[in-house]
Amino acid sequence: MRFLKAPLYFLTSFYHQVTGSQPPQPSIDLSQYEPSDIITRDVCVIGGGAAGTYAAIRLRQLNKSVVLVERQSRLGGQTTTYTDPVTGKSIDYGVTYFQNLPLVRNFFDHFGIPLSRASFDYHLDMLDLHVGTHIAQSSFPTPAEAAHAKEKYIAQLDRYPYLKVGFDLPNPVPEDLLLPFGDFLRKYGMDAAIAELGASINPLGDWPSMPTLYVFKYLNSDVMEGGRSGFVRPVDHNNSAPYVAAQRELGDDDDLLLDSSVRRTHRDHPDGWTYIEIQNISPLSRPRLIRAKKVIVAAPPKPDNLNGIDLTEAERTLFSHFSNTYFYTALVRITGLPDDICYLNRGAEDPFWRPHLPAMLLLRPNEVSDLRTVHYASPHPLSEEQIRRGIVQDIHRVRGLAQIDGEVSEPEFVAVGNHSPYQLTVSADVIADGFYERLNALQGRKSTFYTGAAFESHNSPQIWQFTEDLLLQRVLPSLEE
Repeated sequence: MRFLKAPLYFLTSFYHQVTGSQPPQPSIDLSQYEPSDIITRDVCVIGGGAAGTYAAIRLRQLNKSVVLVERQSRLGGQTTTYTDPVTGKSIDYGVTYFQNLPLVRNFFDHFGIPLSRASFDYHLDMLDLHVGTHIAQSSFPTPAEAAHAKEKYIAQLDRYPYLKVGFDLPNPVPEDLLLPFGDFLRKYGMDAAIAELGASINPLGDWPSMPTLYVFKYLNSDVMEGGRSGFVRPVDHNNSAPYVAAQRELGDDDDLLLDSSVRRTHRDHPDGWTYIEIQNISPLSRPRLIRAKKVIVAAPPKPDNLNGIDLTEAERTLFSHFSNTYFYTALVRITGLPDDICYLNRGAEDPFWRPHLPAMLLLRPNEVSDLRTVHYASPHPLSEEQIRRGIVQDIHRVRGLAQIDGEVSEPEFVAVGNHSPYQLTVSADVIADGFYERLNALQGRKSTFYTGAAFESHNSPQIWQFTEDLLLQRVLPSLEE
């Protein structure tokens, strides 16, 4: 279904004929737009990452018209893929694998992309890159002890089934969910899980001090089950494939505006529409106007990231509570490293084995022997030059500590990715004071709905599930009102 792109001056004239008065005008000057510059849709989706792309594709499947606005030149957000020109192989240096869930399979099936089991054919070598020491495997609990502690962690997760999707928390919020996660581990005798769980959650930054709620959302039951039964990924290891396919599907009839950002909005206008002014990155392009019944914001909800949107005081106040860490990925070309070893940076002198940040978290092999994936984390923002310099320094430390036979080349950067702001959180006191109840209450106000990692977790399948429920339970019914 497509709405007719009627000139707005015609609608104004019609309103005047019926009511005898002029309609309230949005802050945007409608007279500056040619009819060809106006896009009318059921829904405007702002942000083309995992959440926004999924929302746009599902809305089309549900016979709703949609336009997707993305500031980058591609869809996919944190899903980043490099195709090696020599071997033709795809290397994912952002999102690497997915939980084997029906919703995941349905999304890939829609684009005809076959999935296979993900395999991790490498060993782990633990190094403290700050102190400059090698950490022996014997320093950690035995595999049996770690496995037992992880089962206790999963049992604790099962106590909170309402964490499966979103942050629909009871009032009062259970005290255990507000405990710093380091205290929670010790309270329930799960110290033996620290080494293994910490390797997965180190991108969160200071996770021992973080409310347990956030670790439970990040290392949720589906992620833990995937660790036991296996994950999936496309057969060709190209996780960007569904986003490339989505771009083709949305590319016609002005359903996708890439390299575009929101300049101004007037949401929930008295005439029943929401207006979004869009500017393409090209200096020669004219601003365009989207007229939509509803808006879905799928961008990180921090005020400085939502420039152009007419945030209410309630929205701005809530979003201002969020703090975050900074997480970066890179793909580097290095020859001489073993093909079967993933180097992990751990803190030998830290009780939770956390590395000293900012630092490289891991250096992982890929299907192409001389390409390595890097994860890099920082408690504060870094420039790309600082990231590159820090990675090179840490790789030099790896070479010195790992006792590698033969010559290792200098790292050559193939790509650098920025996943920041990463893991938006608020303090335990703010959570206890009803933050998520107020955040959830924003859904539908001013004809606007929110989705993305801040409303769920940094896991694509969980983001898709949250978005699916939001569309079916809130957005579609609101379109029929």
